[in-house]
Amino acid sequence: MARSRANSFRSKRRRSSSAEPPVQLSKHDLSQLDADALAALSHAQLQGLSEKLLADLKLAHERLDQTPHNSSRPPSSQAPWERGGGHGRDATDQAPSDPASQAPRPESSAARADDEGNPAAETADASETTPSDSTPSTGAEHRAPKRPGQRPGAPGHGRTQTFAITQVRAHHPTHCARCGSDLQDQAPGACHQAHLVLDLGDLGEARIGLELIQTKHAYHERTCGCGHVTRAEPGHTPADEAWGVALSERHLVGPRLLSFICALSSRMHLSRRRIQEFLGDWLNLALSIATINQCLHEAARALEPVVEEQLLQQARDSGLLHADETSWFEAGKLVWLWVFTSATTTVFTIGARSKAVLTRMLGPLFNGWLMSDGYWAYSNSRRKNICFRNNKLALSRKKSFVNF
Repeated sequence: MARSRANSFRSKRRRSSSAEPPVQLSKHDLSQLDADALAALSHAQLQGLSEKLLADLKLAHERLDQTPHNSSRPPSSQAPWERGGGHGRDATDQAPSDPASQAPRPESSAARADDEGNPAAETADASETTPSDSTPSTGAEHRAPKRPGQRPGAPGHGRTQTFAITQVRAHHPTHCARCGSDLQDQAPGACHQAHLVLDLGDLGEARIGLELIQTKHAYHERTCGCGHVTRAEPGHTPADEAWGVALSERHLVGPRLLSFICALSSRMHLSRRRIQEFLGDWLNLALSIATINQCLHEAARALEPVVEEQLLQQARDSGLLHADETSWFEAGKLVWLWVFTSATTTVFTIGARSKAVLTRMLGPLFNGWLMSDGYWAYSNSRRKNICFRNNKLALSRKKSFVNF
């Protein structure tokens, strides 16, 4: 039976799969809210708008209160004055560790006499250290700052391959963001943004082989009776510290093509460069290695909550589960790679070497046999076996101690 494997990269303090709720009011919606707009709403409409504003305000405060101690944010995300130590605002609040070292050292009597008796030397030293006004400047201080953006004449980078548009999909808002009224009966407004998506055609009974199609997604706006203009926006989940890639509907690669790329990587074990070569030879599609790598990371993040929970449940339901941990370095920091494997399932997780990781992975209702080494975190398991190699090693150490 083929084994199922899942790579679960989690933070030490918080699950990486805990997605934040999306913001309910966009900047475009907030720019239209003022005192006159609120006065024109009914009590029920004001109640619904207040609930949206309250949810967004709570989400903003939660993001502001996140620190490396209560979330998965890395320590480098802290401001200098929040880190403590010798930098930032905390450095001025702390008392010096050695007051004697902070006090100015007294000058010797000979040095003071030399300074008082020879003022010309002091003037000469000052003239040597002071730059002359006649010295030409290098021009570094007066150099104009570089303007952002592409330089004139630069070739630039972008997609040069074009395809014919196969179909157009229009997206319209369904409810008003201010008063919550139904907008499906309203006339569609102008298109405020659009993007192209490359995807594989649907495989039906009358279709043989792979077909590359290009869909244009157009996002429109609608005007409500209250005067508010609501826009349809593509779905977006921002990147976080655990996952450095964002999830967005505004993407060049569609879901079927994304699944095909994942199959070439995971099932066929092709490298990024081999996948690029395959797509170019058989589909005449030019994708960069960075785009292919981004597709794989986006698919891993999107599937993690579904696949991981299913695999964890299979591991917990097994009668015999093997567990082990080993040291693992990520970005120069020491963490621990844990593995839990049964006859059909293998699950990996990265975290601290503590009992909390074992409790999180096995859960409180694990009743199977746990096969592990002699690490103390496994000792609280109800049905526990120590592998033969560790038992033999422990007996040999005990025997050598007795012989000594």
